[in-house]
Amino acid sequence: MDSITQGLLGAVTFTLVKNKEIGKKSMLIGAISGSIPDFDVLLAPFFNSIEFLTIHRSFSHSILFSLILSPILGELFYRKYKGKGSRFSWNLAFFLAIFTHSILDWCTTYGTKLISPFNDHLFSLNSIHVIDPIYTGILLFGSIYLIRNWNNDSKRKITSWLTIGISITYLVIGLISKNHAFYHFKAQLEKDNIVYEDILVSPTPLNILLWHGIVKEKNGYHFATYSIFDKNKPIKFQFEKSENEIIDQIEENRLIKFYLEYTQEFPLIRKDVNENVEIYAIKYGPMNYYGKPEFVYPLKFNLNNINDESIFIDYEGKKRGPVKNYKSLFKRILGM
Repeated sequence: MDSITQGLLGAVTFTLVKNKEIGKKSMLIGAISGSIPDFDVLLAPFFNSIEFLTIHRSFSHSILFSLILSPILGELFYRKYKGKGSRFSWNLAFFLAIFTHSILDWCTTYGTKLISPFNDHLFSLNSIHVIDPIYTGILLFGSIYLIRNWNNDSKRKITSWLTIGISITYLVIGLISKNHAFYHFKAQLEKDNIVYEDILVSPTPLNILLWHGIVKEKNGYHFATYSIFDKNKPIKFQFEKSENEIIDQIEENRLIKFYLEYTQEFPLIRKDVNENVEIYAIKYGPMNYYGKPEFVYPLKFNLNNINDESIFIDYEGKKRGPVKNYKSLFKRILGM
C-alpha cells in the first residue's frame, strides 16, 4: 500500500494503546512506526531493479521483523517515558503499528514475504489495490477527527475503534467482492468449456468493485473483467498466447529467476523471430479494460545473449501504468 496510508494506519493503531499516556505524540510515533517496513526502499541504490524485487517486502515485512523490532523500540520508549505505561503496552503498540503494515500489504497483489527469512514465498490476498482512496480516506478522516477531539477522552476512544473497525470492514467487503467475481469467472469458464490450470482474480485501481480475471492454461492466458454491476451479463474472455515452453531454458539465470518468482507463476512470455523475449508480470492484470489486453514494464533480454548486463525491466515504454485511461476504468466499474 502507499506510504501515506501505511502511516495513517500506524498512527491509528498505535493510538489505540498509547493515546492516554503520551497524547498526540502517539499519532506521530505510530505514523513513523507504521512506515518502518518500507524503509527497505533505502536499499534500492545498492541493487539493480530486478534484484530489488526480491528485497522489497521481504524481511522488513515479515512476522519475525515485527517480533524483533517491537520489543526493542518498546524498551527504548518505556525508558524515555518512564511511568507512562507498562513495557507490555509499549511493545504491543509498536507491534500493532509495524505488523499491520505487513498485513495490509498482504492484502494487495505485489506479494509480501511474511515468513522471511525462513521462506521467500510471496503471500497475496489480491483483495485491494495498492492505491485505494476510499480505504485511505477512512483512515485520514479518523485521524483528523482524533486530532481535533483530542481533549475528549470518550470521543477519542470511540473514534479510534470506529476507524479501525470501518477500515477492517472495508477490507472484508473487498474479499467478499473478489470471491463474488471469482464465482462468475469460474461459471463463465465452465459455460465456455475452457480447460484451465489456475485462476487469479486481481483488483483494479481505486476500487473494490471491478476485478481482473486472469486464467492460466498450458499455452497462454485468458483475460476478462467483472464488475459487481455486471450482474449476470456474459463475461468475454480474450486469449493471449505465452511462450511458456522456454521457461526451462531461461530460469537458471539468477535475474530471470528472481523475476519469474515475482510473477508468482503468472508470467506472460512473448518471443519474436529474432529471439527477443519479453516477460510481463500479469498478476496485476492489463492496464486497459476494453479491447486487446495491454501490459507495461516487461523484463527484456535476448535468448542468444543471456547475461546480467543485457537483462532489464523496460520502464521507458510509451504505455504507462497502472491505468491507460481513467475514464474507461470508471465506465467499466459501473458495468458498461
